[in-house]
Amino acid sequence: MSEGQGAPGWHGKLPSLGDFASRRLDAGFVEAWDTWLAAGLLALRERDAEGWLAAYLATPSWRFLLMPGVLPGDCGRQGWAGVLMPSVDRVGRYFPLSIVLPLGAQPASTQQMRSLWNWLGRLDELAADALHDDWSPERLEDELERMAGPGLDVLAGAGGSPGAAPGTVVELALPPGVDAALAIGIEAQSLWCAHAAGRAYWYASSELQPPRLLVSNGLPPAAALLGATIPA
Repeated sequence: MSEGQGAPGWHGKLPSLGDFASRRLDAGFVEAWDTWLAAGLLALRERDAEGWLAAYLATPSWRFLLMPGVLPGDCGRQGWAGVLMPSVDRVGRYFPLSIVLPLGAQPASTQQMRSLWNWLGRLDELAADALHDDWSPERLEDELERMAGPGLDVLAGAGGSPGAAPGTVVELALPPGVDAALAIGIEAQSLWCAHAAGRAYWYASSELQPPRLLVSNGLPPAAALLGATIPA
């Protein structure tokens, strides 16, 4: 069954605004995300009081996929996907812009993962346009309404366990319309999702550095992402 995705929400700074703004994001997510980013900016300043701003502004845009279990509390019960890039408000206070989609389901196939990643690429371009062209919140909202996330399949009927003992036998459900090949694929994807719980995937590509794909258990130190200092 395909789980439809609505328009993504956003949080952070826009050059056209004088303060923080958020739209369509759960308060628990905003609190956890904001705390993580604020701690990263503080660590960046403390590490290099004179050079932190240059490092921050050199930060690439990061596309990310957070599997369930990465974030604390109730917002960790589901996955999240989005983009994160350095930004500043109208009065010169620096804080990233995040555009984020809560995932009602995880990608259930390589094709769905590719669709999600391609969608993140388009979202990345939209966010860059919003910052470079000083979009108003209303303009950003209008554009995001046309950026509903790709449909993802709910992994229903999967069985088995990543830690099942040798010799364990589990019957996989075969509901109407699901053949053996599809059932096996669903079960395999379910096992991947179980193994990937708590993992976060980060991708960046820019003219200044080659593409990077990082995997972290939980959230990495935000100062590393914001300072573009993760070693190759």
